[in-house]
Amino acid sequence: MLGKVILSDILSKACVITDMQANSKIDVIEQLTQSLFEQGAIDNKKGFIADVLTREALGSTGFENQIAIPHGKSRWVKETKIAVARLKETVDWETMDSSDVRLVILFAVKETDSGVGHIKLLARISIALGDDDVVERLLNANSQEELYRLIINNTGE
Repeated sequence: MLGKVILSDILSKACVITDMQANSKIDVIEQLTQSLFEQGAIDNKKGFIADVLTREALGSTGFENQIAIPHGKSRWVKETKIAVARLKETVDWETMDSSDVRLVILFAVKETDSGVGHIKLLARISIALGDDDVVERLLNANSQEELYRLIINNTGE
């Protein structure tokens, strides 16, 4: 069970993608899932994607300011991790402000980690992403390193 979650423990630079080319919400989820798979965080891509899409069907994970935070609690997750993509072009995603999405943070949550820790981290990230200045900097980051540092430094750790 996760207690206090440190973002840098569950986000690696390898799972931060800048200028991702994607045609749809599912395409984004598949590419981020591939990065998590390559890092050893999940062991069944199709199973995990199915779990994320099942969660999406319960209610959109699109927020405001061109941001979506899809997530899946799944038996296919070996280690709770997140992956981030800043998209080259926006994709259609159901959001609170009806905007298309350009920044996606995918949570892969291990079933045994589904307690308070990841919910608090999700809340911290959501609060940070409510700041228009933070979002602007994330959307305009010039490199993977800069995007990674902005995410790590703006979540209240």
